[in-house]
Amino acid sequence: METSNRVYQLGSCIVNPLENKLICNGSEQLLQPKFIELLACLVARYPEPITREELINNVWEGNFYVGEKALTNAIWHLRKAFKELDPEQTYIETLRKTGYRVLLKPEPIGTADKEKSVGFRITAAQFRQLFVALCVISLVVMYWLFSLPAKQTNSSFVLPLNSIESVTASPGREIYPSISDDQHYLVYSWRQLGKPNNLYLRDLHFPEHPAKQLTDSPFTEGRSVFSPDANTLYYYRMASDVCEIVKLSLVNATSVVLGECSNNYAPDLDISSDGKTLAYIADHTSKTGDYVTRIKLLDLQAKQTKETVIPCNDDCETVYESVSFSPDAQRVVVTRNVKNNQKALFLIDVKTGQSQRLTHDFVDIHGVDWHPSKEQLAFSAVEGGKRYGYFFDIKNKTLINTQIAGMSSPNYSSDGSVYYHQWDLDKVITRLKIDEQVANSPFSMLSTNFSSLFPEYNQQQNKLLYVSNESGSSQLWIVNPDSSSRKQLTDFAHNTGEVRDPTWSADGRYILFSLYDNGSTRLYIYDFKVEQSQQIKLPFSHAIKPKFSTDSQHILVSDGDYLYRYDLTGKSLGKAVEVPAQYGVETQSGDILFTNSRHAIWIKHHDTGVEEMLVNDIKLARSYAWLLVAKNAYHKGRIYYYKERLGDYRISYYDLASKQHYDLIALPERAYSRSSGLTYIPNERWLVYTAYLSPEIEIKRLPAAYLPK
Repeated sequence: METSNRVYQLGSCIVNPLENKLICNGSEQLLQPKFIELLACLVARYPEPITREELINNVWEGNFYVGEKALTNAIWHLRKAFKELDPEQTYIETLRKTGYRVLLKPEPIGTADKEKSVGFRITAAQFRQLFVALCVISLVVMYWLFSLPAKQTNSSFVLPLNSIESVTASPGREIYPSISDDQHYLVYSWRQLGKPNNLYLRDLHFPEHPAKQLTDSPFTEGRSVFSPDANTLYYYRMASDVCEIVKLSLVNATSVVLGECSNNYAPDLDISSDGKTLAYIADHTSKTGDYVTRIKLLDLQAKQTKETVIPCNDDCETVYESVSFSPDAQRVVVTRNVKNNQKALFLIDVKTGQSQRLTHDFVDIHGVDWHPSKEQLAFSAVEGGKRYGYFFDIKNKTLINTQIAGMSSPNYSSDGSVYYHQWDLDKVITRLKIDEQVANSPFSMLSTNFSSLFPEYNQQQNKLLYVSNESGSSQLWIVNPDSSSRKQLTDFAHNTGEVRDPTWSADGRYILFSLYDNGSTRLYIYDFKVEQSQQIKLPFSHAIKPKFSTDSQHILVSDGDYLYRYDLTGKSLGKAVEVPAQYGVETQSGDILFTNSRHAIWIKHHDTGVEEMLVNDIKLARSYAWLLVAKNAYHKGRIYYYKERLGDYRISYYDLASKQHYDLIALPERAYSRSSGLTYIPNERWLVYTAYLSPEIEIKRLPAAYLPK
């Protein structure tokens, strides 16, 4: 059946390919063109299945690098759309190790038939009411148009297979690439296993030679830029309370501090193409007393340090997080905070400070760079729960998603190629069988091609709770221990924020979780009885790692200083413990185990109220990175915890009976997420945690020949 532009019936739904529209039982949804194209491929093959490989070849033109995850995502969205419009019918079936097929026979229909099936009559009175409503809506739309970015066109981008080149492949994390103008040298920040960050230089003419270490300091070195003659390097470095802009001579290895950069927000810097001016982001106190940032300009030819500040005509209470010069150094493109802590790109005139908004809101932006010879930007942004690389044509207002997952801190070379580091750290829930005579290896529980983290098991429900971005944003999900019957529980808006630290009540009725948004956390409770979430309002803006009491009627939550007890309506019941505490859990007997550092675990006895140190020689990766497992047939109670070591990570436990520490397993450095928790499934004897699919970060190159013209 030909489905490229003809309307057709599928079950009780009408599919209109020209309008990318799905109409079922009087309701309709607009779908992405790729989703409609994918559905057309399935329908055209009915009743036979079609393989994943064929679908990627047809819909994504054989680009398996993009197509693998994009296909899974598209199938999910199609099923979700059909389920919302026609919940009683299954439209698409997955055939294990084969592919997919539609289950209902498609029937072609004429446009007139479609209009008849969904059409309606409008009376004269209704028409007048509709006309008035449209006038009001038009006025509102015209008002908002003046506050939105310039009209932006989204464009497609097809990347040939094997077009991305690997530049580095060493163990650890290699980030922030910078290329000399002659394309001879690459400088980057390298976090080797078991070692601190430092800057390294690689000779691209001799890629087989080892990288040369440029810095060796207690600082964390970040992005760097070359002078035009490649004799000097400018970079920023950070410590806990300071950020410095440094000039390093590559000829005699001497360095000098030029100024202070932003220590409260993300720093960045760039150099003009003529090498005369350095731009960097510095902290500033506004007239209202708030910390904001300014873009400082440093004259590199002046005998004495001479700084100026780009004016802030339209918004002086803003925060910048990235900066890049135009080729003529008359403008800069910046990342600026907008509403709800979202990010967008703005164009600023260096002399006047007049700004122009370029893009819509993104959840986050990680670096931007200006093409050396034309009005094109490369940047990295987070949207739909994933980080991708983007190109933006300033003249034509065209935005292109490269679909390169994890593309970060892009940097153009003089020939127009793009170097970047690939921060594609998808997380996966992993299980480890414990209390066995034979040692076991970690095993992935979920293979969804999306990040899944914060696992927590509940015995009453016999479900594993977790957070995933599978639906395009951070949401709560539950699944059976055997990984079957996944179900999404929440449906927060795409730009709302990140769901963190979910935890069950003991009876399985409630889930408590935090929503990180706009620099603060809001506490929510999900009730299975009504299948809805409701906010619990607390008097502090940062609720840290909440937990339920054993009776499921109270919560323990810290503001970062003390641990408090609240009821489920948000009524304060006072401090749970008297000494400072950042995290606490209540045992079946009513004792409270809690931590206020990474070096000790305390206990408050329920019968006496005495608070004393329980474990005084522990080395926690995080103050809340531990799990109490009660006495069972295999031991008399243990505290499992994450332990960091130089060169490797450990999952260890403290035996409450013997009062000894034991290492359970040694893993590669950064093999697990230290902040995403541990949980235990008793029937399976599984210790469950969040692991990185690949903790390595490497530098890649996208040749100019494959970039948008």
